[in-house]
Amino acid sequence: MLTSINVKGFRKYENLNLENLGRINFILGRNNIGKTSILEAIYAFCCGQNVVPLLDIPVSRCRYGSIQQPYWMMEEILAVVHNRKTLPFKLEFSGLFDGNEEKFVHTIYPSDILTDFDSSYKRISGDFVPRTNALLGVDNPAVYGSQQGLMQITPIVVAKWMINHNGNEITENITSPYSTVSKVLPFKTAKFIDLLSHIAVNETVQIYSSLKRDALIKDVVKELNKVFPNIKDIDMIPYSGGTIAPISVLKDDTYLPMYAYGDGVQRWFYILGAIALYKNSIICIDEIDTGFHPEAQYEFCEHLASYARENNVQLFLTTHNLEFIDNYLEAVNKYDSSILEDTRIITVKDIDANPSLRTLSGTEVYKARSDFNLEIR
Repeated sequence: MLTSINVKGFRKYENLNLENLGRINFILGRNNIGKTSILEAIYAFCCGQNVVPLLDIPVSRCRYGSIQQPYWMMEEILAVVHNRKTLPFKLEFSGLFDGNEEKFVHTIYPSDILTDFDSSYKRISGDFVPRTNALLGVDNPAVYGSQQGLMQITPIVVAKWMINHNGNEITENITSPYSTVSKVLPFKTAKFIDLLSHIAVNETVQIYSSLKRDALIKDVVKELNKVFPNIKDIDMIPYSGGTIAPISVLKDDTYLPMYAYGDGVQRWFYILGAIALYKNSIICIDEIDTGFHPEAQYEFCEHLASYARENNVQLFLTTHNLEFIDNYLEAVNKYDSSILEDTRIITVKDIDANPSLRTLSGTEVYKARSDFNLEIR
């Protein structure tokens, strides 16, 4: 389990330190305070030296696969770097994981297209990587399909990305429109769930298919039924013509496509599925309260905590909703008060334009809220 993390040079955080982390960690604060960036930093730590998911989530916020222009990619890289005045760019993610100190130092050498993107970098001394594909070690350009037929595109190097882990260094060339990044196992299996993950049809189908293959779909339906009692089953039933149909939900005696239901059903299925599939992992969920009606939050919170514990999943969750925190504290205190001791409420504030964090246990916050109605945001 991750019990502490230190982040240097990532987005708005010059030096961010989180200690005494628990099984379930809420990051509480107002909009645009940096909550999502903390989730991304935790996810980046889990990625280790695996650059592909690092590019997709912490760097481009799930847009990497659709980015086809090198200047866009360069701008995304600039957005994650706190100190953009010194080359090469530096990021650092270190933490205490299962009692061991782990450190990942990222050194990013941008290609010379940075000076086209922002001419001010011509005045900064630094070694720019050539934008040609000579560094890629391949003789043939990539072949892509288009409406006019096949076409050849020479990849452009956007940056050389080096990641050092306890003395072991891996170097990758980040290119546009595609990357030749090699496959490297992540340091820790992790899943990042944003506000829109549950409405991505391909992702939901992938979750369903994996649950079905692992014989876990019945367990997830059982958990879903605890919050939405009318839901009896989830299946993928082909249409009569043999064509593929969307995932369907059996409510009472009628099957309807999952997208016909509200965000609460769709998102809870997605989260439950992720917890079941990503056992013994870290799961980061942005704006956990989104899509859940206040009347459903109490039961949702109870089952979220128990299901995470059952599957040995460490959760990091963001919210700005104090009512949701109160519902969570009430629910887990009634269900199993020991969960409060393994819960952390991390409040993020800006003080004198600098991020400030305060960490309290679930027990401390529950007492402060129930006895004194103290404001903790």
